[in-house]
Amino acid sequence: MPILYVITNVPNVPASFLSAASKAVSELTQKEESRVLVNVVDNAKLTFGGTDSPAAIVQFHSIGLCVEDHPESQRAIAKLLLDIGVSNDRHYIQFNAPLATHVGKCGTTISELSKPKEEILHF
Repeated sequence: MPILYVITNVPNVPASFLSAASKAVSELTQKEESRVLVNVVDNAKLTFGGTDSPAAIVQFHSIGLCVEDHPESQRAIAKLLLDIGVSNDRHYIQFNAPLATHVGKCGTTISELSKPKEEILHF
């Protein structure tokens, strides 16, 4: 369930950014790209450091995200942001590793979906 949210004041972020971000998140989390969600809100009313130069707010969520991997993830996401004109000193990235019991999908939780089918039948 890796999710990358990007809010930026950069106008008209190209679709290629979303594709590159989806691939990068898949590689960073070692999870299939079919499970990755990327949401970009561009042209946002956003200031950073009192100016409206290109900037971004980023949230990176994934079950099992390890603190030790944050620096590598920071570098990879920062590189993506550079491609749309957001410099390394003009964004913050918040990392979040929710529990599988705290993420819903298909009318249940990821935790329940991960159980063997025999266990779910006794739910």
